[in-house]
Amino acid sequence: MAAIGPPAERLDPHGRLLAQCRSELGEALDDAAQKPVRARWLLPVLPANWFVLRPAWSAALLILIGMALGSVVPQWYSSRMTQRPDAVTMKVSAPPRLSQQDLETMGIAAINWKAGGSFGSPSVELHLTAERPMELQGSLDDMDVKRVLTFVVENGQRFDSGVRLDSLELLRRRSSDTEVRQALRVAARKDRNPGVRLKALEALRGFEQDDAVRLTLLDALQNDDCPGVRVEAINALQAAMRAMGEKGISPQDQGLVNVLRDRMQRDPNNYIRMQSAAAIHQLGPRELH
Repeated sequence: MAAIGPPAERLDPHGRLLAQCRSELGEALDDAAQKPVRARWLLPVLPANWFVLRPAWSAALLILIGMALGSVVPQWYSSRMTQRPDAVTMKVSAPPRLSQQDLETMGIAAINWKAGGSFGSPSVELHLTAERPMELQGSLDDMDVKRVLTFVVENGQRFDSGVRLDSLELLRRRSSDTEVRQALRVAARKDRNPGVRLKALEALRGFEQDDAVRLTLLDALQNDDCPGVRVEAINALQAAMRAMGEKGISPQDQGLVNVLRDRMQRDPNNYIRMQSAAAIHQLGPRELH
């Protein structure tokens, strides 16, 4: 009978469990009372407690943080990459919208432009007529716009003089471009309209030290049948010679001398003969002649 144990312990196990829980709760309360005051003050401001007590505000805060990081971090990373000496910048050029066949079959209905584009470049509008009519808009730096304008002045027999003059008026703003100067030289030599040839020579002003431009001026001075074109050619050549003289450079060009002497003696225009003689005198010693 003694091995069976006290009847109270055998008959009331729930009472023992309740007493044990009360004992553990008392110990936990004693431990909490012994924690530092600072720890008790920090509990309300911990993020975990915020998420539990204010779930809606917590979700909104997380969204704002995500948006801020999403906008700031890529910019920071990009700036860091561009500062690296080994960083490689890739430039992608869009393919042209106009094929060579489009250029060869197109017509020009109108060329419009207005000032105020980027870096002083006008905004150009080209109305093309072809198998697929097209309207091109862009600046003079737009590859397709430049291709159309240079094609027009290089193939003057296909377009009316108004379109060619408008194209030259725009292209003269880009005379520093080698491809543009090539088109201007073709127009100055071959266009059937003297007004177009004259405007092309005017657009080449300032580039007389370019050998190809100088040859174009000499060809116009010697062979063009329009006195106005020849006057523009001799004036441009004289301006170039003066600029070279101011730099102490003497143009040792026998071809130039030969053309000037020919025009001095044979040109039907009195002004051109006089200016040719003045240019020869400007060259200096007679040994050049």
